[in-house]
Amino acid sequence: MGHGDGGSFGFVPHRGLAGDIAFMEMKQSFSTSEVAKYCHVTADTIRKWAEAGRISVFKTPGGHRRIRREDLVQFLRENSIPVHGDLNAAGVRILLIDPERSVAQVVRRLLDRARTSFHIESAFDAFDAGRLVAAFHPDVIFLDLRLPGMDALEVLRRLKEVPELSGCRIIGVATADDRDLANRAVDHGAISILTKPFTPDDLRRALAKVGVEVS
Repeated sequence: MGHGDGGSFGFVPHRGLAGDIAFMEMKQSFSTSEVAKYCHVTADTIRKWAEAGRISVFKTPGGHRRIRREDLVQFLRENSIPVHGDLNAAGVRILLIDPERSVAQVVRRLLDRARTSFHIESAFDAFDAGRLVAAFHPDVIFLDLRLPGMDALEVLRRLKEVPELSGCRIIGVATADDRDLANRAVDHGAISILTKPFTPDDLRRALAKVGVEVS
């Protein structure tokens, strides 16, 4: 995440949770035909890209290919394709900083079912965390308190010192054995603690504590 004063993180101002957030009913995943329109190619091309691993897809229970909103936006940006305005519409931006990919998968799966609009990004190491905090402008950060290569308490301190991030709410993620560390994280600015393993209700309660209702 960098060293030195708060400015070294490279954070930029963003919309926070302070005040009203305009929750919009928006699609969180798209069919290959819909993605084809955003990419200005045919649906068959999207299917070929998916089979080649160029774009991330998942399958519905009925076997249909779908592309998540955040994966589509990332693909567009990486390939210098203009991002249509409706893909950047309002919603709660959540950044998951956790080395366990299974945690990100569980959170995505739970929130994908919600009517509330969420944009979710994942960072699995310190480098990605620093890059995404600056570029993604999260409203809520789930921070694993045992992330390798990072001092979570130092990260919390620096985040709280950056005026432009005053609206960002941080939820510490820890195991039941990390009670002391969790308490210290709260002292350093974490709003709440989500204990692994967690249930859908645990996740909803954690988000409720930072002002985000999952409906």
